[in-house]
Amino acid sequence: MRSLTEHLDSDDKLIEKHVALPSTRPDGRALIRLNMISSADGGTAIAGTSGGLGNRNDHAVFAALRAQADAVLVGLGTVVPEHYKAPTQPGLQIFVVADQPDVSGDAELFASGRATLVLPEDAPPAPKGVPELRAGTGGRVDLAAVAAQLVDKVVLMEGGPRLAGAMVGLGLIDEFFHTISPMVIGGESARVAHGPPGDPSPWGLMHGCCDDAGYLFLRYARG
Repeated sequence: MRSLTEHLDSDDKLIEKHVALPSTRPDGRALIRLNMISSADGGTAIAGTSGGLGNRNDHAVFAALRAQADAVLVGLGTVVPEHYKAPTQPGLQIFVVADQPDVSGDAELFASGRATLVLPEDAPPAPKGVPELRAGTGGRVDLAAVAAQLVDKVVLMEGGPRLAGAMVGLGLIDEFFHTISPMVIGGESARVAHGPPGDPSPWGLMHGCCDDAGYLFLRYARG
């Protein structure tokens, strides 16, 4: 892997620089870092999952971002097809956003106690033994309230595209880590963030690197 701006001695050092925590944090809510992958033509899934787009270095960036996170935020519609498992990192909790407390699609994850269901206040009760966080009414999770409840934590957001789009539209994403795979896949998969329009102001490119396979790793910061 090589940097777009400098040479470092090893992939590990370059990835460490790429994912280093920022020196400032937002007031009154979590620091939220979005990590997503797409093909060169903007597709986010092959046969319904993102796994076929990645490579060894993408997996290493994913692991490095998780290692610095206090919590993972992800939609139930991503957890099920991607077959999420309980995290190996001690203390890391996965917060799964859903409108209904149906955990049947990944019962093993929720049985582990390492996944918290994030539900609207008026949703039915979560299954016994499953931790829950409540925010919002009318069948929708109040994502700003969730970010406030996770104040002072580093939250890694892992999709899917509709949840990412909702967070972007609310201005809740502070950093965006975008891996671009050297594939052109066509199809009809959603873009990386799909939903209401966000602030169109340019973001700052904080770091970028490319590996020998042609994977491009970009890190943007809002504002």
